[in-house]
Amino acid sequence: MNARLLLSLLPILLWCCSEKSGQRANSDKAAAQLLTYADSSTSSFRFLKQDTIGGLQYRTVETTYKVVSVDMDDKELTHYLVKFNTITDAGTQLEGQTRTIQFALSPLENPSKTILTAKHDCDELTFDWQHYQTVKHGCCGSLDQVNYYDYQNKLLIEGDSKIVAASIPNQFTFYFAFQSEQGKDTTTIGTLNLSYSSSEAYHIKIKALHPASEDCGPVVPIVTLRSTNAKDTYDEGSKQYDLWSQEHNKSPRELNGLTIRVNFDCDSKLGIIDIPLVNGRPFGKEDKNQVYQVKNRSRE
Repeated sequence: MNARLLLSLLPILLWCCSEKSGQRANSDKAAAQLLTYADSSTSSFRFLKQDTIGGLQYRTVETTYKVVSVDMDDKELTHYLVKFNTITDAGTQLEGQTRTIQFALSPLENPSKTILTAKHDCDELTFDWQHYQTVKHGCCGSLDQVNYYDYQNKLLIEGDSKIVAASIPNQFTFYFAFQSEQGKDTTTIGTLNLSYSSSEAYHIKIKALHPASEDCGPVVPIVTLRSTNAKDTYDEGSKQYDLWSQEHNKSPRELNGLTIRVNFDCDSKLGIIDIPLVNGRPFGKEDKNQVYQVKNRSRE
Protein backbone atom coordinates (compact mmCIF):
# COMPACT_ATOMS: atom_id res chain seq x y z
CA MET A 1 0.00 0.00 0.00
CA ASN A 2 2.82 2.41 0.92
CA ALA A 3 4.71 1.51 -2.24
CA ARG A 4 1.66 2.31 -4.39
CA LEU A 5 1.19 5.67 -2.61
CA LEU A 6 4.84 6.56 -3.12
CA LEU A 7 4.66 5.70 -6.81
CA SER A 8 1.54 7.85 -7.23
CA LEU A 9 3.18 10.84 -5.50
CA LEU A 10 6.50 10.52 -7.30
CA PRO A 11 5.47 12.48 -10.45
CA ILE A 12 4.18 15.33 -8.29
CA LEU A 13 7.39 15.46 -6.27
CA LEU A 14 9.49 15.43 -9.43
CA TRP A 15 7.39 18.27 -10.92
CA CYS A 16 7.80 20.40 -7.76
CA CYS A 17 11.56 19.91 -7.77
CA SER A 18 11.71 20.80 -11.46
CA GLU A 19 9.61 23.95 -10.91
CA LYS A 20 11.81 25.13 -8.03
CA SER A 21 14.95 24.46 -10.05
CA GLY A 22 13.54 26.52 -12.91
CA GLN A 23 12.67 29.42 -10.62
CA ARG A 24 16.12 29.26 -9.03
CA ALA A 25 17.75 29.22 -12.45
CA ASN A 26 15.77 32.28 -13.55
CA SER A 27 16.65 34.06 -10.32
CA ASP A 28 20.32 33.20 -10.71
CA LYS A 29 20.24 34.42 -14.32
CA ALA A 30 18.70 37.77 -13.30
CA ALA A 31 21.25 38.15 -10.51
CA ALA A 32 24.08 37.36 -12.91
CA GLN A 33 22.84 40.02 -15.35
CA LEU A 34 22.60 42.56 -12.52
CA LEU A 35 26.10 41.81 -11.28
CA THR A 36 27.53 42.63 -14.70
CA TYR A 37 26.45 46.29 -14.30
CA ALA A 38 29.23 48.76 -13.60
CA ASP A 39 29.63 52.50 -13.90
CA SER A 40 32.55 54.83 -13.39
CA SER A 41 33.56 58.43 -13.97
CA THR A 42 36.54 60.71 -13.53
CA SER A 43 37.03 63.29 -10.80
CA SER A 44 39.35 66.23 -11.36
CA PHE A 45 41.00 69.28 -9.81
CA ARG A 46 42.41 72.38 -11.47
CA PHE A 47 43.43 75.93 -10.64
CA LEU A 48 41.35 78.73 -12.18
CA LYS A 49 43.23 81.93 -11.35
CA GLN A 50 44.91 83.92 -8.61
CA ASP A 51 44.21 87.51 -7.54
CA THR A 52 44.27 89.73 -4.46
CA ILE A 53 40.54 89.31 -3.77
CA GLY A 54 39.92 85.58 -3.98
CA GLY A 55 43.46 84.35 -3.54
CA LEU A 56 44.24 81.09 -5.27
CA GLN A 57 40.99 79.96 -6.90
CA TYR A 58 40.30 76.40 -7.98
CA ARG A 59 37.65 73.96 -9.22
CA THR A 60 36.93 70.39 -8.18
CA VAL A 61 34.77 67.97 -10.16
CA GLU A 62 33.61 64.88 -8.29
CA THR A 63 31.45 61.87 -9.13
CA THR A 64 30.00 59.87 -6.25
CA TYR A 65 27.38 57.15 -5.83
CA LYS A 66 24.89 56.37 -3.09
CA VAL A 67 22.08 53.87 -2.52
CA VAL A 68 18.95 55.47 -1.04
CA SER A 69 15.46 54.33 -0.01
CA VAL A 70 12.69 56.31 -1.69
CA ASP A 71 8.89 56.04 -1.88
CA MET A 72 8.19 57.15 -5.45
CA ASP A 73 4.56 55.98 -5.69
CA ASP A 74 3.24 56.31 -2.10
CA LYS A 75 3.22 52.52 -1.75
CA GLU A 76 6.48 51.26 -0.32
CA LEU A 77 10.14 52.12 0.04
CA THR A 78 12.34 50.99 -2.84
CA HIS A 79 16.11 51.07 -3.19
CA TYR A 80 17.58 53.42 -5.79
CA LEU A 81 21.05 54.24 -7.01
CA VAL A 82 21.98 57.92 -7.12
CA LYS A 83 24.86 59.18 -9.22
CA PHE A 84 26.05 62.63 -8.17
CA ASN A 85 28.16 64.98 -10.26
CA THR A 86 29.42 67.90 -8.16
CA ILE A 87 31.29 70.95 -9.45
CA THR A 88 32.73 73.31 -6.82
CA ASP A 89 34.51 76.64 -7.34
CA ALA A 90 36.29 78.07 -4.29
CA GLY A 91 39.24 80.23 -3.29
CA THR A 92 41.71 80.45 -0.44
CA GLN A 93 40.56 83.98 0.44
CA LEU A 94 36.85 83.56 -0.34
CA GLU A 95 34.14 82.98 2.25
CA GLY A 96 31.84 80.28 0.97
CA GLN A 97 31.88 78.57 -2.40
CA THR A 98 29.91 78.15 -5.61
CA ARG A 99 28.66 74.62 -6.10
CA THR A 100 26.41 72.84 -8.59
CA ILE A 101 25.11 69.34 -7.90
CA GLN A 102 23.54 67.20 -10.60
CA PHE A 103 22.06 63.77 -9.91
CA ALA A 104 20.63 60.81 -11.80
CA LEU A 105 18.28 58.42 -9.96
CA SER A 106 17.88 54.80 -11.08
CA PRO A 107 16.16 51.72 -9.62
CA LEU A 108 18.77 49.54 -7.95
CA GLU A 109 17.32 46.50 -9.71
CA ASN A 110 17.75 48.23 -13.08
CA PRO A 111 20.55 50.80 -12.63
CA SER A 112 20.97 51.44 -16.35
CA LYS A 113 17.46 52.99 -16.45
CA THR A 114 17.50 56.62 -15.24
CA ILE A 115 14.06 57.74 -14.04
CA LEU A 116 14.82 61.18 -12.58
CA THR A 117 17.50 63.83 -13.07
CA ALA A 118 17.95 67.34 -11.72
CA LYS A 119 20.59 70.04 -11.33
CA HIS A 120 20.71 72.54 -8.45
CA ASP A 121 22.96 75.35 -7.29
CA CYS A 122 23.46 74.25 -3.69
CA ASP A 123 26.04 73.02 -1.19
CA GLU A 124 24.25 69.85 -0.10
CA LEU A 125 21.72 67.52 -1.72
CA THR A 126 20.24 64.63 0.25
CA PHE A 127 17.38 62.16 -0.21
CA ASP A 128 14.48 61.41 2.10
CA TRP A 129 11.82 58.77 1.48
CA GLN A 130 9.18 61.39 0.53
CA HIS A 131 11.32 64.17 -0.94
CA TYR A 132 14.84 65.32 -1.62
CA GLN A 133 16.44 68.33 0.02
CA THR A 134 18.89 71.01 -1.07
CA VAL A 135 20.83 73.30 1.27
CA LYS A 136 22.68 76.45 0.24
CA HIS A 137 24.87 77.69 3.07
CA GLY A 138 24.55 81.32 4.08
CA CYS A 139 27.49 83.61 3.53
CA CYS A 140 28.69 86.53 5.63
CA GLY A 141 26.16 86.07 8.43
CA SER A 142 23.15 85.17 6.29
CA LEU A 143 21.03 82.07 6.93
CA ASP A 144 21.14 78.72 5.18
CA GLN A 145 18.46 78.30 2.50
CA VAL A 146 16.68 74.93 2.59
CA ASN A 147 14.42 73.63 -0.20
CA TYR A 148 12.34 70.44 -0.39
CA TYR A 149 11.38 68.94 -3.78
CA ASP A 150 9.02 66.07 -4.55
CA TYR A 151 9.98 63.23 -6.86
CA GLN A 152 8.56 65.03 -9.87
CA ASN A 153 11.22 67.73 -9.28
CA LYS A 154 8.57 70.22 -8.13
CA LEU A 155 9.28 72.58 -5.25
CA LEU A 156 7.44 71.57 -2.07
CA ILE A 157 8.62 74.29 0.31
CA GLU A 158 11.52 76.60 1.07
CA GLY A 159 12.69 78.13 4.32
CA ASP A 160 15.54 79.49 6.41
CA SER A 161 17.76 76.92 8.13
CA LYS A 162 14.94 74.56 9.16
CA ILE A 163 11.76 73.13 7.69
CA VAL A 164 9.31 71.52 10.12
CA ALA A 165 7.40 68.35 9.16
CA ALA A 166 4.04 67.22 10.56
CA SER A 167 2.84 63.70 9.82
CA ILE A 168 -0.73 62.44 9.85
CA PRO A 169 0.08 58.72 10.36
CA ASN A 170 -0.74 56.51 7.38
CA GLN A 171 -2.20 59.48 5.49
CA PHE A 172 0.04 62.40 4.47
CA THR A 173 2.73 64.82 5.65
CA PHE A 174 2.76 68.61 5.50
CA TYR A 175 5.55 71.13 6.04
CA PHE A 176 5.96 74.68 7.32
CA ALA A 177 8.90 77.07 7.59
CA PHE A 178 9.79 80.73 8.01
CA GLN A 179 11.69 82.73 5.42
CA SER A 180 13.09 86.11 6.40
CA GLU A 181 12.76 89.08 4.05
CA GLN A 182 15.90 89.67 1.98
CA GLY A 183 14.70 92.65 -0.07
CA LYS A 184 14.61 96.39 0.54
CA ASP A 185 11.13 96.35 2.11
CA THR A 186 12.13 96.68 5.77
CA THR A 187 8.50 96.58 6.96
CA THR A 188 8.13 93.00 5.70
CA ILE A 189 9.56 90.79 8.44
CA GLY A 190 9.34 87.57 6.48
CA THR A 191 7.00 84.88 5.17
CA LEU A 192 5.54 81.78 6.81
CA ASN A 193 5.31 79.02 4.20
CA LEU A 194 2.90 76.09 4.60
CA SER A 195 2.86 73.24 2.08
CA TYR A 196 0.72 70.14 1.65
CA SER A 197 2.07 69.42 -1.83
CA SER A 198 3.73 71.19 -4.76
CA SER A 199 0.26 72.27 -5.94
CA GLU A 200 -1.15 73.31 -2.55
CA ALA A 201 1.05 75.76 -0.67
CA TYR A 202 0.23 78.89 1.35
CA HIS A 203 2.40 81.93 1.99
CA ILE A 204 1.64 84.36 4.83
CA LYS A 205 3.69 87.54 4.52
CA ILE A 206 4.23 89.11 7.95
CA LYS A 207 4.45 92.91 7.93
CA ALA A 208 5.00 95.51 10.66
CA LEU A 209 4.97 99.31 10.82
CA HIS A 210 8.72 99.39 11.44
CA PRO A 211 11.67 97.04 10.86
CA ALA A 212 12.53 94.35 13.36
CA SER A 213 15.05 95.17 16.06
CA GLU A 214 18.67 95.24 14.92
CA ASP A 215 19.28 92.60 17.59
CA CYS A 216 17.23 90.23 15.42
CA GLY A 217 19.36 90.44 12.31
CA PRO A 218 18.74 88.08 10.64
CA VAL A 219 15.20 87.42 11.89
CA VAL A 220 14.93 83.81 13.10
CA PRO A 221 11.67 83.18 14.99
CA ILE A 222 10.87 79.94 16.79
CA VAL A 223 8.24 78.14 14.68
CA THR A 224 6.18 75.37 16.31
CA LEU A 225 2.91 73.51 15.89
CA ARG A 226 0.36 73.53 18.70
CA SER A 227 -2.53 71.09 19.06
CA THR A 228 -5.64 70.98 21.22
CA ASN A 229 -5.23 67.19 21.55
CA ALA A 230 -2.68 65.58 23.89
CA LYS A 231 -2.26 62.64 21.48
CA ASP A 232 -0.29 64.91 19.15
CA THR A 233 3.41 65.02 20.03
CA TYR A 234 6.80 66.02 18.65
CA ASP A 235 9.16 63.11 17.99
CA GLU A 236 12.76 64.10 18.68
CA GLY A 237 14.06 61.02 16.87
CA SER A 238 12.33 61.64 13.55
CA LYS A 239 12.33 65.46 14.04
CA GLN A 240 8.65 65.77 13.17
CA TYR A 241 5.21 66.15 14.72
CA ASP A 242 3.11 62.98 14.87
CA LEU A 243 -0.55 64.00 14.78
CA TRP A 244 -2.35 60.87 15.97
CA SER A 245 -5.56 62.77 16.68
CA GLN A 246 -5.82 63.38 12.93
CA GLU A 247 -4.99 59.85 11.75
CA HIS A 248 -8.40 59.27 10.13
CA ASN A 249 -8.25 62.50 8.14
CA LYS A 250 -7.34 61.72 4.55
CA SER A 251 -7.03 65.27 3.21
CA PRO A 252 -5.88 68.71 4.42
CA ARG A 253 -9.51 69.91 4.30
CA GLU A 254 -10.20 67.79 7.39
CA LEU A 255 -7.48 69.32 9.59
CA ASN A 256 -8.66 71.36 12.57
CA GLY A 257 -7.50 72.02 16.12
CA LEU A 258 -3.96 72.93 14.98
CA THR A 259 -2.11 76.25 15.20
CA ILE A 260 1.25 77.29 13.77
CA ARG A 261 2.99 79.57 16.27
CA VAL A 262 5.66 82.05 15.13
CA ASN A 263 7.52 83.38 18.17
CA PHE A 264 9.76 86.42 17.56
CA ASP A 265 11.51 85.97 20.89
CA CYS A 266 14.27 88.43 19.95
CA ASP A 267 11.84 91.35 19.52
CA SER A 268 9.07 91.73 22.10
CA LYS A 269 7.27 94.26 19.88
CA LEU A 270 6.73 91.56 17.28
CA GLY A 271 5.91 88.99 19.93
CA ILE A 272 3.95 85.84 19.11
CA ILE A 273 1.81 85.26 16.02
CA ASP A 274 -0.65 82.35 16.04
CA ILE A 275 -1.89 81.04 12.69
CA PRO A 276 -4.83 78.64 13.21
CA LEU A 277 -5.48 75.98 10.58
CA VAL A 278 -9.20 75.90 9.85
CA ASN A 279 -10.08 73.06 7.48
CA GLY A 280 -6.36 72.95 6.75
CA ARG A 281 -6.18 76.58 5.60
CA PRO A 282 -4.32 79.40 7.42
CA PHE A 283 -6.95 81.48 9.25
CA GLY A 284 -9.51 79.45 7.28
CA LYS A 285 -8.81 81.53 4.15
CA GLU A 286 -8.55 80.03 0.66
CA ASP A 287 -6.05 82.67 -0.51
CA LYS A 288 -2.68 81.06 -1.25
CA ASN A 289 -0.90 84.40 -0.68
CA GLN A 290 -1.92 86.28 2.46
CA VAL A 291 -0.66 89.28 4.43
CA TYR A 292 -0.62 89.45 8.23
CA GLN A 293 -0.14 92.90 9.75
CA VAL A 294 1.43 92.89 13.22
CA LYS A 295 -0.78 94.95 15.52
CA ASN A 296 0.33 97.41 18.20
CA ARG A 297 3.79 97.65 16.65
CA SER A 298 5.37 101.02 17.45
CA ARG A 299 8.88 102.41 17.56
CA GLU A 300 10.45 102.86 20.99
